[in-house]
Amino acid sequence: MDKYSSLLALYARFLLSMSMFWAAFFNVAGWNDQMTMLFPVAMGLSAPLLAATSAAEIVLGISIFIGYATRYMAWMSIFYTMVMACVTHQFWGVEPGLQAREAMNFLQAFGSAGGFLLLIALGPGKYSVDQLLIEPPSANPAPAVDSK
Repeated sequence: MDKYSSLLALYARFLLSMSMFWAAFFNVAGWNDQMTMLFPVAMGLSAPLLAATSAAEIVLGISIFIGYATRYMAWMSIFYTMVMACVTHQFWGVEPGLQAREAMNFLQAFGSAGGFLLLIALGPGKYSVDQLLIEPPSANPAPAVDSK
């Protein structure tokens, strides 16, 4: 690994977590619209399902961003992202005018899952809580070198 790998891992974690944060933000900001969209799928469970998905997106996003339990949270994010893509972007069942947009959203979600797979494979990098838990910062600073 080169000297920029940990910085790139931090940036990748930021971008992946932002996708989760934006999804949660749009769920909350457009609550009524999201409820309308979910009603055919979830009937009377629309509000609890929307609240649960928003909470999951926030928790997964924060964990990925700070690099805490990164590999486990990345696995959960893959599962969550792929399930939500299949539930919310069913391009195979929409009218032809909407099919391209839904297919693109579906494939973007699967692309995010690919990013989470890379995070699992390469790890969170040294700028993460996981790394701090492995190598806590030294409480005793190194003694100064006398240069007489």
